Amino acid sequence: MNQRTLGSTGKSVGELGLGTAFMLREMEQKGVNDAVARAIDRGVNYFDTAADYGGGADEISLGEALSGHRDRVFLATKVGGVRDEGGHRNADSLMRQHEEGLKKLRTDHVDLIQLHENDQRKWWSDDPVLLADAISHGGPLIRHEEDYDFADAPCVEFLRRAKEQGSARYIGITGKDARRLERIVAAIDIDSMMIAHQYNPILRNADRYLLPTTEEKGIGVVGGAMFIKGWLAVPQTQWRNDRPDWVNDEFYDAYFGYLDIQSESGIPLPELTLRWILSESRIHSIVTGFKTWPEIEANIEAIDKGPLPPDLKAAIDEIGIVQPLYYQNRTEL
Repeated sequence: MNQRTLGSTGKSVGELGLGTAFMLREMEQKGVNDAVARAIDRGVNYFDTAADYGGGADEISLGEALSGHRDRVFLATKVGGVRDEGGHRNADSLMRQHEEGLKKLRTDHVDLIQLHENDQRKWWSDDPVLLADAISHGGPLIRHEEDYDFADAPCVEFLRRAKEQGSARYIGITGKDARRLERIVAAIDIDSMMIAHQYNPILRNADRYLLPTTEEKGIGVVGGAMFIKGWLAVPQTQWRNDRPDWVNDEFYDAYFGYLDIQSESGIPLPELTLRWILSESRIHSIVTGFKTWPEIEANIEAIDKGPLPPDLKAAIDEIGIVQPLYYQNRTEL
């Protein structure tokens, strides 16, 4: 598999990475172990997990699967979903969660520690946070009209401490709102980040709001949730005549324009999606989830074919849109 340099870290990562969110819903541990080992042998070396995936079970599972392979991979995890009251505003709480994660992952350090869903307001404001919002992947976002002390926030203090003490080689953030994340990226020093749902054949929000800044600052970028809930891997043909309430005309035209291009090309939808994204050099690894080894293998083979032919890529380029993530009940960019 081709490798790319993860920003200014200088580390090489495979163009395809694996995310472990909720993998145990479909696979027993032996299946996870076998899939991870086979993926590593095929050149996959970026592995992404998080403290709250599977209620903590995913870090444990990945730690077992990476036993004997730790020196061959770039291991990224996240802190967040902290249940301590005010925990997202407390560097000690975050450090405790991080240290628990190291034990689960069976390692004394991770290559990258990140703040999970860092575009949420709970990281940056001292206002009280309901437990439901503290553990939510879709809690209240930072507000455009508010100013925040990004550089001196407790969560950034935690990142610095983790890097200084060697429990993380690199530090970063993750999130789903490119415009808000750009504010954070511009204000703090990080090595890498993950952006989810914001760069794919339909939605180009990251291209508009985020990637110019990450490129200027030399920040590594990993793409997550690139199939947006699986809709860019499994065609939602039923939407043509029975569209969900959130699907406005702009999204409808882009989505079915893309499905029409796919049908005409004859390329399987997951492959078409991955190979279109592969042309974006500012994204250094495309992280996909997995349920079975054949699913991973198909994605590896798609990536290994390289970017799409220029004419096909150009046709897809034309249909992209910039709009809020209405399917996550968001109403503004």
